[in-house]
Amino acid sequence: MNFTDIRLRFQRFFRNNRKIILIVFLIWIIIFGINQWVKNKAPSTVPQTNLKSNVSIMQSSSSVPKSLHTDYTELISQYVEYCNDGEFELAFRMLSEDCRKYRFNDDVRTFMAYLVDIIPTPKEHSAQSYSNTTIGGERAYIYQVKYFDDILATGLTDQEYSYTEEKIVFTEGQYGIPEMAVGNYMYHEDIKRISENEYLKVDVLDKVVNYSIEKYNVILTNRSDKIIVIADDTEKNEVVLALSAEVRERDEHSSIVLQPYESKKISLTFFKFVDDSDISAEISFENIRVMEKYSGTEGISDEVIAEEKNNAVAKFSTSVVLQ
Repeated sequence: MNFTDIRLRFQRFFRNNRKIILIVFLIWIIIFGINQWVKNKAPSTVPQTNLKSNVSIMQSSSSVPKSLHTDYTELISQYVEYCNDGEFELAFRMLSEDCRKYRFNDDVRTFMAYLVDIIPTPKEHSAQSYSNTTIGGERAYIYQVKYFDDILATGLTDQEYSYTEEKIVFTEGQYGIPEMAVGNYMYHEDIKRISENEYLKVDVLDKVVNYSIEKYNVILTNRSDKIIVIADDTEKNEVVLALSAEVRERDEHSSIVLQPYESKKISLTFFKFVDDSDISAEISFENIRVMEKYSGTEGISDEVIAEEKNNAVAKFSTSVVLQ
């Protein structure tokens, strides 16, 4: 069979089967097009954003220097890798000494308990510069780190996107070695300020600052043989943190009552963002009552509460300057 015969056979085959061939060709084109569309629409394991990861969300004009940003994001990736691999001691040792002490009580088990909530299973992550501020005279770079499931691995493409997150902060540290703090912890500061009179001594020891709260450790000492009521939710602004332009009430709603000559250590928590450029000026106790008799508030009528207030030995306010 020569070339001419072969060519004629092919021509005859295509002429007799051209409809079938055309249909097969069209089906192939459709399948190819669908595959390309699915490929292009496949979800990314990292949430997409128009932001540059080193540009602050809260201050768009501020950014982390690219060399530092590279160092910081690599440290975050190493931290997440240790957590995902169950190397909790190694992850814990990456944290600053203050973070380990004041956020996790120098206990890796406390750190692990925290991870159960934030990274319960191996997660993917994304790190975005969130805010830049100053802590203790040095620059601090705050990252928003989100943890989420690997969408391609789990196949959860039809479910709502969910994630956990925390703030991770970097400071330069000694010798230019970056210090990292996680769990929204920012810093610790000794206060050691006192206010006192014949009835009450208020000793503000220190504060622990998370991204959105400040917690003060305070010792209260009753110097009298009377009952001192500092707070019981019967007055407004019983205990407040004074800022430059406003006051913030404490988050706790528990009563603060001192028996005669009693000394008590308490924590006072106030809502305040670390990067709001405002200054915590003083803690004020606005409605202190020195009382011969105090029945409390639970199950007590308003008339009895009012009568005991009216019979108070003394009423006063005091404040402790923090700066």
